[in-house]
Amino acid sequence: MAQQRQVEKDMTQAGQEAARKMAGQAGNTARAMTDAAERSAHTGADIMQRNSEQVRQTFEAGSEAAARVAERAIGQFARAFGVVAGDNGQQTAHQSARNVEAILHSSAALTDGMQRISREWLGFAQNRAERNMDRLEALMGCRSVQDFIAAQTDLVRDNLEDFLQITKRVAEVSTRMVEEAAQTGDSTLAPR
Repeated sequence: MAQQRQVEKDMTQAGQEAARKMAGQAGNTARAMTDAAERSAHTGADIMQRNSEQVRQTFEAGSEAAARVAERAIGQFARAFGVVAGDNGQQTAHQSARNVEAILHSSAALTDGMQRISREWLGFAQNRAERNMDRLEALMGCRSVQDFIAAQTDLVRDNLEDFLQITKRVAEVSTRMVEEAAQTGDSTLAPR
């Protein structure tokens, strides 16, 4: 009888030790994955920020050059073919310049939207890293396999819910970005 109790005690201790080892290994793996995801999110956000700033600067420089080229081209065309003269030629050149400006304003709205999306993803990554660390502590404190599975299920569910929320916010930002770009274009474009 005493030997059976000792065997049961040894088995219980071995099961608890295995659960602690599993929780420790899962915690280490999850921490490594969280760190890698956070680094990737930071790097992606930094790259997107730099790219969008470069795109904005390129659009600004391009808009100035395009406006000058458009005005000159319209003027040369008008003089060469005698199609438009005087105020009418000037009006056509200004219309072309406004059209180029509208395109550039729309592009700026799109760039701003991409920056907002980048910030959303970065916030998501930071939030998830913090919350995953909290969940890992819960995993490490598990005393049984059932507790471990329940804690891991909560972790996966939280990750999925947060992912669905961020994709919803990104879709909303994307929709607003497109609407703003379209409104900018509609309000700035010269009539045909």
